[in-house]
Amino acid sequence: MDVVLESQEMKADKQQLRRALLPVWIKIFGWLFIAMGGVVPFLYLGSLIFGFSASYTMFGLEYEGGALAFMPFLICCTIFINGLCAYGLLFGKDWGLTACIVFGYIGLALTVGSMVFEMVVSGGMMIRLEPLIQIPYLIKLNKLKGHW
Repeated sequence: MDVVLESQEMKADKQQLRRALLPVWIKIFGWLFIAMGGVVPFLYLGSLIFGFSASYTMFGLEYEGGALAFMPFLICCTIFINGLCAYGLLFGKDWGLTACIVFGYIGLALTVGSMVFEMVVSGGMMIRLEPLIQIPYLIKLNKLKGHW
């Protein structure tokens, strides 16, 4: 019994130390993603059930209309997964840092890919501001690997 309690205390201490490693700006964005990830399934299902149109945007992926298409499903899944990753990071879970790094690179690839796609398809150039946050975020997370 004492070993189990000691193990739980060590785990809680480890999670607390991990949370302390995160800068405030990552915590703010993390809570924003948790909130969005918690709300988006209900909005998406509401759109499916009641047939209202909505505007979906994340990492340069954009869609406006009903939910009966692949793109709004993809965007909603992206937002939901971001929320899960943020939860793992903010609560110091063992998998949290790795999940955020992997999905951070996926998000950066989606953002850059959407800018290139826009340039090729429409001939115009759309500069997105997400990489101004995504790149420092990924740099900071990669620096935390050794301490996590």
